[in-house]
Amino acid sequence: MFKKILSLFKTQPELANPITASAGAMPAASPAPARLVRSRRKSKSKSKHESDWIREPEEPSTADRLYSLPGQYKVLNDLLVPNPKSRSGYSQIDHVVIGPRGIFVIETRNLTTGEIRGGRREANWTVSTSRIKMYNPLMQHRGHVEAVHAHLGDYKRMRLISMVTFTNRCRISVDPAVRYVNSDELVIYDHELVETILRKTEKLEADVPETLYKEQDIQAIYSLLSAANCTEPQTRAEHIEKAKGIK
Repeated sequence: MFKKILSLFKTQPELANPITASAGAMPAASPAPARLVRSRRKSKSKSKHESDWIREPEEPSTADRLYSLPGQYKVLNDLLVPNPKSRSGYSQIDHVVIGPRGIFVIETRNLTTGEIRGGRREANWTVSTSRIKMYNPLMQHRGHVEAVHAHLGDYKRMRLISMVTFTNRCRISVDPAVRYVNSDELVIYDHELVETILRKTEKLEADVPETLYKEQDIQAIYSLLSAANCTEPQTRAEHIEKAKGIK
């Protein structure tokens, strides 16, 4: 009888995610920080202070998401690399992921509302909540991808994949071609980022199995881009000032 009662308190094993399970062990997740936001529900209390606010878990940053990738991937955040074609002489790249099948160059957009509409070859996209048109982020991001390519040394033949992410608080209604892993230019939600990188890697492995880069190659590319990265605060501040209004 005692054993039957004890068995009621045993938890059932969780089903593993088919993508992350095949990618190896992930680091243990730390408790998500919380933020105060206004409650959308009307409070019955007469108080206008605590009753108007609730605690809501903060979404992980893009860097946090990328560090959950398997160990063979190398991640670089906030790169500032020389680019003579740029107004400031530099290009600032949000994130770069170096994997066994290619390099992912990532641009993050923090748009929090509205529907984004546009075609792959259209110069300007629209956002339903704004009268101002958005310059096609894929076209703009090509300059960042080219800047990364210029600093690859002997690895310039490596596949580069351009990725632009938006938060899931807006709606992406763009050219379907850039929503699938067949493309080397992708527009996705930020929560899809890690899964898309893994799926794109699998796609490249199936399509071009001979293009496998070993650990020493990935480390060499990481070192090349790290060496090109400008960390001097004054140069970074000048770049930000000159680049105002571009992004």
